[in-house]
Amino acid sequence: MPNYKYIARTQEGHPEEGYLEAQNDDELIGILQSKSLTIVSFKKVSAAKGEAVTRKRRMHGRTRLDDLITFSRELTALLRAGITLLRSLEIITLQVESWPLYHALETIKKDISAGSSLKAAIAKHPRIFPKLWVNIVETGETTGQLPFALEQMTDFLESQAALQRRIIGALVYPCVILVVASVAILIFIVKIIPMFYKIYTGFGADLPLFTQAVFGFCMGIKKYLLFFFALAAGLIVGIRYYARNYEGKKRLDSIKLQIFLVGDVIRQIAAVRFASGLSMLIKSGTPILHALDIVIETAGNTIVMEMLQRVKQNVREGKSMAEPILEAAIFPDMIGHMVSVGEESGELAGMLENAAKFYSERLQATVDRLATLFEPALIVVVGIIVGALVIAMFLPIFGLATAIKA
Repeated sequence: MPNYKYIARTQEGHPEEGYLEAQNDDELIGILQSKSLTIVSFKKVSAAKGEAVTRKRRMHGRTRLDDLITFSRELTALLRAGITLLRSLEIITLQVESWPLYHALETIKKDISAGSSLKAAIAKHPRIFPKLWVNIVETGETTGQLPFALEQMTDFLESQAALQRRIIGALVYPCVILVVASVAILIFIVKIIPMFYKIYTGFGADLPLFTQAVFGFCMGIKKYLLFFFALAAGLIVGIRYYARNYEGKKRLDSIKLQIFLVGDVIRQIAAVRFASGLSMLIKSGTPILHALDIVIETAGNTIVMEMLQRVKQNVREGKSMAEPILEAAIFPDMIGHMVSVGEESGELAGMLENAAKFYSERLQATVDRLATLFEPALIVVVGIIVGALVIAMFLPIFGLATAIKA
């Protein structure tokens, strides 16, 4: 199959060039137009040159959310342009930058060539394509609206990625301050304090009570530092082992929801995930009970999962979805009320989408506010600790100076 080198411009006017395989010029033009690119020029090149460029792509060793978003968006565009599924996958495989996704697509192409459905092919790669993907693709293939279903999936993934970026962006600076401050305090305790301790004990000076207490505490930490690290590592491993058991995970999830401030953030994240996920599934044509099964599996919290199980049971019995949501009081009450209104008006997907947008913005505001409060609080705490260490180090010198003057 011929290789083409093309030069084009994006919708924003930025230049873009690369290599693509296509059966002929018309197919190449269709592929580029499906990506909303304005063609400047193109020409055929040797297959060896095209393969060399493909090998030079910057590949990373894991599949990121952005990789799945790009894959979904490109597959939607190519299918809407009338390009066959197998050919679309071949085109996308030449451009992916994730090794796991690349190898998965190679296998998926072989399965589809052998007559498999896309749903069955991607279901073999659960580490890359979660069950949510499999069910959306199955719904799209069943209804004959695969591009529409993939578009709904892409919008959902992009909203999740945007929320994730905003939260991480708000937490980066406080986390950097925390790490730097912890390292600085640890250096004080392990290196500087012992040095002053040796100097004072070498002189046989009588140390103030405050200095003795601080030096004793710091020397104890230095002596048992490895023990503390081992204890922390053991605690982490123990918690992870405890969480493997359902009851253990349930207990830990319950504790997370009760933590001051943190619990509120976790509740809002769960509410956004529920509302956006269920809205997307309903819009794509997934039956409500099946959609709830998927949402339950992706909830990530056993307490939320049990509440959603009760929601599913109510739907199966023809009762209201909103009732168990309001009774559990895990999600904000507004979620339950909007679900109730959506059920009565027949606009459940629309109401859930509105709820997801509202709480997504509210979650971002909450995280920003917590980060803003955390920064000065952390600086004050670090200042107090460092100040106490400095005072403890120099207090004997001040006492000595006073004695000399006397």
